[in-house]
Amino acid sequence: MEQENRRKPNQRPSAGRRNPPAQRTAANGRKKRNSPAARMANQRRRQRAAEEARQAQQAQEQKQQQKAEAAKEARRKREERKERSSRAAIEVQRRREERKERTRLDGMRDKQKRQAKHRTRHRISPEAWKRIIIMGCIVVAILLSMIIFFRVRTVEVQGNSYYSDEEVVQAAGIASGDNLLTLSRGEIAGNVIAHLPYVKNVRVTRTLPDTVVITVTEDETTFAVKDAGGKYYLITAAGKAAAQVEEIDAKAHVLIEDLVIQPAVIGESIHVVESEDSSVSPQEQLNALTALLREIEASRLEKEISVVSVPSAFNLTVWYEDRFEVRLGTADDLAYKLEYLKVVVQEQKEYTTGIIDLTFSSGTEAHVMPNEG
Repeated sequence: MEQENRRKPNQRPSAGRRNPPAQRTAANGRKKRNSPAARMANQRRRQRAAEEARQAQQAQEQKQQQKAEAAKEARRKREERKERSSRAAIEVQRRREERKERTRLDGMRDKQKRQAKHRTRHRISPEAWKRIIIMGCIVVAILLSMIIFFRVRTVEVQGNSYYSDEEVVQAAGIASGDNLLTLSRGEIAGNVIAHLPYVKNVRVTRTLPDTVVITVTEDETTFAVKDAGGKYYLITAAGKAAAQVEEIDAKAHVLIEDLVIQPAVIGESIHVVESEDSSVSPQEQLNALTALLREIEASRLEKEISVVSVPSAFNLTVWYEDRFEVRLGTADDLAYKLEYLKVVVQEQKEYTTGIIDLTFSSGTEAHVMPNEG
């Protein structure tokens, strides 16, 4: 027995002592499932499944929300269409009612007009109609007589000294036999001023039954200026060329220096030749010149002033007789400066000569600089 119980060196344990292979595999599987890595993998699978379920639910909710919004938008559009249709119907109805009302009112007005016309027709008696017709004939006769019988027979000219009566009448363009009532006084005055350079103002009046009176105001003073070709022209204070004269005749007028004009057309305004100095504007020179000449006329100094110098619009100078060079500066306050000049000259001795500065560049006082000796 002892020998049988002894284990042989190469003999395996019996089946009752060791686990069979199937049991060992199941045990190994349980060990693997209970390991930390298996647990983490299971947890991740569960999390992914939960996340996918959550995303599916969100997608479903989003789809339902979109469907709800689409349905809401569709309802809103249907309501808007209904509202527009309702407004359009209301507007159509309103316009239809307005047309009916206008038609009704127009019919009422037409009816009232017909009734008023009918009443008026019946109100005016035949005698009244006769009187109306007679009065109309009288008015027509008067108008025809005025047109036919009021003809120009006499043209009177007043205020002229330089031009003769015939020259003024010819410039006016009035002919004997013209209708007195249809003559244009403005056109007559414009013709006289355009054709007669010395005329400054014209007033035209009509005297029934057949007389036209033309009252002219002529320029009392003319000034002499030289053109680019050396010819002298007499010009008015307004800058209109009046006549071409010789140099000896030009010196009998107020002479304009330091300004050259283009060859002038008699009866038209002069134009200044552009100076070599680019800072001097020809138009500004002409404006300053005409302003100074008008003020000389207005102040009655045309007999005392012999020379006018206009090198630019900012440097005006005149010679008072042969005694004083009067510096006026700009064209500002020329009327005041010339009146001031009269006062300053009266305060000087009769033999005093020199320069009178009225530019007021250093205050409001005139400066007199007499010549020495």
